[in-house]
Amino acid sequence: MSGPYESHSVRQAPYFFLSYAHVPIARGDPGGPDRHLVEFYEQLFDLIMQLTTVDAGGTQAFLDRRIPLGAEWEKHLKHALATCQVFVPVYSPRYFESEWCGKEWDAFERRQQHHRKSRPHTVTPIVPVWWLSPDRVRVPAVARRLQHTHVDLGGEYQQKGLFGLMAEGRRTRYRQAVWGIAQAIVEVAETARLDPCDVALFEDLRNVFQEDQ
Repeated sequence: MSGPYESHSVRQAPYFFLSYAHVPIARGDPGGPDRHLVEFYEQLFDLIMQLTTVDAGGTQAFLDRRIPLGAEWEKHLKHALATCQVFVPVYSPRYFESEWCGKEWDAFERRQQHHRKSRPHTVTPIVPVWWLSPDRVRVPAVARRLQHTHVDLGGEYQQKGLFGLMAEGRRTRYRQAVWGIAQAIVEVAETARLDPCDVALFEDLRNVFQEDQ
């Protein structure tokens, strides 16, 4: 059966790349603290399948937890960054403190710059997601230039973030926000049509978040 759990192949180009920071696993938490993020990912995947004609077996969303055991993790990750259509960073207090998340951002930024050499007016194919309230997240300069306010996602989302809506049991508001995010991803993907790039472009990646400190 195809879908978000299917084995990842280096030949597959993900529709979107979910960039997020792992939360450390605490004792007595069998599901793991990232289970809420995985739930969001799966819902987003399902909605995008409804909104598009992409084939689940050939074009998947990328989540690093889905890389098979024993696989070359960095190779899979860089291939996804070189071929995905939209970059979806999940803003949380840990996100901008993560070295690897900063490198993922650098990789996608390099790809955009390479693409704009031939198509300079391409829209930015990045759709940020607030996981928690913006008041709890320090956003570095490299990310502040993006549009972060999405009026159509609802005021409660802007105030609390997706996880905040989950934690407070605001399931209807949460689903509305996820639906809006899915639509934004599809709109950006269909407008930008970002060209794939050679992973050689990702040599010596930098933590661009650290450079802003």
